[in-house]
Amino acid sequence: CLPPSFPYGGMENPCLTFVTPTLLTGDKSLACVVAHEISHSWTGNLITNRNWQSFWLNEGFTVWLERKIMSRVLKNPKYYDFSAMIGWNSLRESIDVFQKDGKFQLTALCPDLKNIDPDD
Repeated sequence: CLPPSFPYGGMENPCLTFVTPTLLTGDKSLACVVAHEISHSWTGNLITNRNWQSFWLNEGFTVWLERKIMSRVLKNPKYYDFSAMIGWNSLRESIDVFQKDGKFQLTALCPDLKNIDPDD
């Protein structure tokens, strides 16, 4: 277990996934985060990007697998479609924010990241 102060829900490694105690609620309300981190163990560490410009590969496959897992965990095949619609709306909102902030170049599938600090 990670300490409760860890800023993210979990962290994956090829053979081990760490989660914060807050994820272990017992009611499955945060199971999607656990599914996401386990998915990273399979896809994010086995199918990965050559550099940060292709980071979408890492998260794309991971989110796809997370949704497949959660559809099975919840025994609801419609969960996959519903989650995809939420993700699509979130993507559109993020693109709008980047455009308003003058960072349109970051909305490209493979953005040019020269002189861009990843922590910004």
